[in-house]
Amino acid sequence: MISRLRGTLTQVSDQWALVENSGLYYEVLLPSGLAGRLKESGTIGREISLETIYYIEAGDKKANEYPRLVGFIDPIDREFFSLLTQVPGLGVKKALKSLVLPIRDIATAIETKDASTLTRLPGVGARLAEKIVAELHGKTAKYALSKAEEPLAMKVKARSPLMEEAVEVLLQLQYKRAEAEQMVDAAIKSSPRVDRVEDLITVIFKSEQKTKAEVQ
Repeated sequence: MISRLRGTLTQVSDQWALVENSGLYYEVLLPSGLAGRLKESGTIGREISLETIYYIEAGDKKANEYPRLVGFIDPIDREFFSLLTQVPGLGVKKALKSLVLPIRDIATAIETKDASTLTRLPGVGARLAEKIVAELHGKTAKYALSKAEEPLAMKVKARSPLMEEAVEVLLQLQYKRAEAEQMVDAAIKSSPRVDRVEDLITVIFKSEQKTKAEVQ
């Protein structure tokens, strides 16, 4: 089991980080809020230590299984996440997206049996909220005392049909989804009046050309 990873942070997307250690590059899944803070803090290129959880992700076929790592900066966050994913029906990826409230608020809702607050978490309906309370009540008081105020994940912004279509175009061109979404978001931000996919792709093309010219 890999419970901690230390190395150079070489890349961060909205959902994962790439950490280099002795010539090996480890892809570590991250909650989106933590990923954003790492990008903004200028940590890329510096040494970082992540508290990790190792798990096996099942593929489309029963024979396909993939080793994965999930990472956190704070060991308390890792402990809470590990506990949360023990609830049936709350897998790793769904749990990562659900952390849009501070951990203390989620833990407080569990300890006070406030299922309605838990339904504010993405992917958590009334039935799953009740299951979380039933499984974890009495086990999360420690985390309800946490002073950390920032949520580990950010709420996913709804994308317009125009943006979704542009993402699909980039996926067809072999870009990864996280990369494509980031490019489309940046293009919309720089040219908010664009209303055609062709024009949006042109904005992205010009931005890529500008970036290449600056690098050269």
